[in-house]
Amino acid sequence: MASRSITVASPSENVIVAMQTFAGEQRGSFERLALQNGARIRMTLPSGPVNLNVYPSKGGVTKVVFDRPDAPEADAIALLLGGAPSVPGSKKAPVTAVEPVLADDGCWIGSDESGKGDYFGPLVVAAVALTAENWRVLEELGVRDSKALTDAKATALAAEIRGGFPNEVIVIMPTRYNELWDKMGSVNRVLAWAHARAIENVSERAPAAVAAVADQFGDESLIRDALFRKGRELRLVQMPRAERDPAVAAASILARAEFLRRLDQLGAKAGVRLPKGASSQVDAVARTLIASRGREALGEFAKLHFKNTMRVR
Repeated sequence: MASRSITVASPSENVIVAMQTFAGEQRGSFERLALQNGARIRMTLPSGPVNLNVYPSKGGVTKVVFDRPDAPEADAIALLLGGAPSVPGSKKAPVTAVEPVLADDGCWIGSDESGKGDYFGPLVVAAVALTAENWRVLEELGVRDSKALTDAKATALAAEIRGGFPNEVIVIMPTRYNELWDKMGSVNRVLAWAHARAIENVSERAPAAVAAVADQFGDESLIRDALFRKGRELRLVQMPRAERDPAVAAASILARAEFLRRLDQLGAKAGVRLPKGASSQVDAVARTLIASRGREALGEFAKLHFKNTMRVR
């Protein structure tokens, strides 16, 4: 959870521009209002609204005060800005630095996904293999949890990761996703299947890997049970906020960049920009698609088990 207030080592105008850019890339709204000694910011992101105040401080730093620090959207902004708590005893802001969670392993794999909470577009799962010798290259590049990065930064970093480290990206487009969901009856089972395939494929290119790290979701046995024999030779570690591991952070960036690319392709095919998330804005676009292409075409662009499908019928 984000702190009530954070201090950012950057001038207030730079902080405001960064948030405005972030809102635009998230295809959300951004409003700046005058405030005594500062600025009032109102944003509506695909996942929900976030309101905050920005105050310039001495030394070129900025204080950011959230209305609702417990909201996920506040976490996203705190990660973006990389701020530190400015109230003694308050909860820490999300950590943006990466550090291997399996310090004693010489080679390991991290996996993560993108698109799980998005009505439109695919589900993408990526895996990246690192070693004790090369993981700091990612740290120097600025790799961290993709939620702390702008779309443009994630896309640029993804090119560096693809070219420098063993990796695999599994893309499940909406039509195939809907088939898998009907067959498996659970998002977590679809996720586990995709994570297992990505880990398996990377392990073939990184035979020295002895472990795999993934974010925890659902029953911990799901990924383990989905692995084939080769993957079962790996020690599987699942934990909350696994993105602090550099391999998982790198995988999150690859997954997000590919999700964005495929979402844009689907939007071009649909003839309308497909928004991220599952908000009322998404419902409006879904209704437009139904009007232009028919209800049966929705499954080509969207994950049909979302509540959005019922809302637009």
